[in-house]
Amino acid sequence: MTTLIDTVQLQEIADSYVELFDVTLPSGTKVYLVNGLEEGNTSIYFPEKTISGGSYPLKEYFAVPIMIDGVELNGAGVSPRPSLRIANIPTLTRTISSDEDTLFSILVDEGLQKNEDLLNTRIDYRRTLLSNTYNSGDSNPSSPPVEFPTQSYIIDRVASEDNIMVEFELASPMDVEGVKVPGRVVIGRYCVWRYQGGTLSNEGGCNWPLNGNGRFFDETDNLITKNISSIPTWNSSSEYTINSKVKTIIAGHTEIWEAVRAVPANKNPSTNKSYWKRLDVCSKTLTGCKLRFQGNNSDTNLNTSISLPFGGFPGSRKFK
Repeated sequence: MTTLIDTVQLQEIADSYVELFDVTLPSGTKVYLVNGLEEGNTSIYFPEKTISGGSYPLKEYFAVPIMIDGVELNGAGVSPRPSLRIANIPTLTRTISSDEDTLFSILVDEGLQKNEDLLNTRIDYRRTLLSNTYNSGDSNPSSPPVEFPTQSYIIDRVASEDNIMVEFELASPMDVEGVKVPGRVVIGRYCVWRYQGGTLSNEGGCNWPLNGNGRFFDETDNLITKNISSIPTWNSSSEYTINSKVKTIIAGHTEIWEAVRAVPANKNPSTNKSYWKRLDVCSKTLTGCKLRFQGNNSDTNLNTSISLPFGGFPGSRKFK
């Protein structure tokens, strides 16, 4: 730390300032991001803050468009609420770069389909100089990382979003530690429950059956099939072309997958998300909930007498 302070006090610094973001998703999974790199690099390596096995484990930080504003050190008054802006990964084309695609795959694996799903995510904002970072072939260092003091925040709300960027408002962990369970985020348009979470592991209130009641829809509520036997079961010895559809059935849980590229043999859809995307996911809207719970297999009529487990708050939306 003393060496770092001595360096930044020089009149000229022949080094680059690096902003790092340790992102702890609501599930506990960690994602490591860096605010861009020059000279075509896509990632850097930096140690964790805690020692493990006599060394500080290096973590790979993926370069994505991300920035933070409004970070202040103030010992009195209201705690600062910085803004975090990042590329709108769930809506951008998946071919922007390999790192955006990697981040998107992580979010999908965690069941995070909308930006609202990132609420309560922890952000550890770390800063250092490029000369203090590492390369992929370096060993884990035995000394702690050289960096400025870390500042920690919680994603509190989605402040704004468009097709390119999303802006989150952050809060100090001390501002949200008093929240009592049960507590839910009031979102008007989208359901906050994990799709089939109530059936899979008692997570949330979505109890849509694992066999889909024979009806399968995609994330825009288009019908995939009402005859699951028409979709072949994935075969480990088979190769598949792009746009091929298969199904997997594990412990009664039926999932439909589509190939996003040519798939070699032995690429299980459940574990190889770079080759497959799951088709039968929920739109998180009232329309999607009605199609599933109030629909049937014979026509397009809805049985409105059936109550919905929809986890949003439609009455909280603004009307003109």
